[in-house]
Amino acid sequence: MTRLIPSLVSLLLIGLTLLACSSHSHSESGVLQLFLFSLFASLGFLLFGGQRFDAPGPETRRSA
Repeated sequence: MTRLIPSLVSLLLIGLTLLACSSHSHSESGVLQLFLFSLFASLGFLLFGGQRFDAPGPETRRSA
């Protein structure tokens, strides 16, 4: 699962770049859509970036 995160991030950045290069994004509504999508992605990273996607293994347990 941890290998999936960097590929999703790179895919998201490529998608944002392609969306920014399109002729639709040069209009007012396109700029607003690009801004809202970027805001959504940024808030997702800020809110959920600290969560771990994999369960802790036995090496993280403490013994008494």
